[in-house]
Amino acid sequence: MSSSAGMLIIYVVAFIAIFYFMAIRPQQRQRKAHQALLSSLKKGDHVVTASGIYGTVKRVEESLVVVEVAKGVSMKIARSAIAQIVRDDSQARAFAPEPAGRRGKKAPAEIEEEVAVEETVDLVDDAEVYEEDVVEDVVEEEDLELASDDVDDLEEEVVDEEQLSEDDKA
Repeated sequence: MSSSAGMLIIYVVAFIAIFYFMAIRPQQRQRKAHQALLSSLKKGDHVVTASGIYGTVKRVEESLVVVEVAKGVSMKIARSAIAQIVRDDSQARAFAPEPAGRRGKKAPAEIEEEVAVEETVDLVDDAEVYEEDVVEDVVEEEDLELASDDVDDLEEEVVDEEQLSEDDKA
């Protein structure tokens, strides 16, 4: 009985040791590394949040960080939501906000021209749809006229046959 109790104690201790080295210790290391990352956070760092948003740190406060995700667009993010700091310059440049300037912006005349072109395309599309509807209506009317002509012809034949049969009887 004492040997089975000793074996049970060995199994429990082994299980706790395996659990400690496989789950608890790696998690502690990960938490310490993340705390070190957050403490080294400073203005100008390129970061990635836990939700996958890339940006540049503009201001660091006690529990939150202000991150610029695009030119003129800043977000307040919980400090603990910063997942990593992008250290590679090529990655940092790829995710940095665009520099100032008219890049990507259009002059009002260009916008008005695009709107005019879009309206013209819409009008042409509407005209084509209307034309198709008119053609369908014309085809339907012609079919109806043909059908009514056929009915008239059949009525005349029936009348002719009735007259022939009356003439034969007489």
